[in-house]
Amino acid sequence: MNKIQRHGKNVTALFLPGFGMGAAFLMVLKISVDLGVAVQLGKVFGVIGIAMCCIGFLGFLPIPLPRWMYPEYHLARRERVRAERLARGEVVKMPSSGRVAVEAQRLEQIVREREAAQRADKDSSR
Repeated sequence: MNKIQRHGKNVTALFLPGFGMGAAFLMVLKISVDLGVAVQLGKVFGVIGIAMCCIGFLGFLPIPLPRWMYPEYHLARRERVRAERLARGEVVKMPSSGRVAVEAQRLEQIVREREAAQRADKDSSR
């Protein structure tokens, strides 16, 4: 996610989910019209779909969004929770590939080194 993006990180945080959901609602509208479902239900899907697409296009504006809307926040949170669980000695499912896997292995190594140092300190104090 740290790569330089042409439109900025709001596109990932707002445009892609908003436009995707809007397109999904508009497809449901099209299917419901083709099947002859109630007109009121079709109008609801249409209004929701258009509203989601409009919200999605706000992603092109350079406005700051809450930090929880950005993927980097969720990645950092998952890494922090994983590190806390490792520090408590819990069994943690590690990712198998990518940068997150490398970070997880690094965190696991740090925890193991700390535990080894603590055991060494206990043994030397006896």
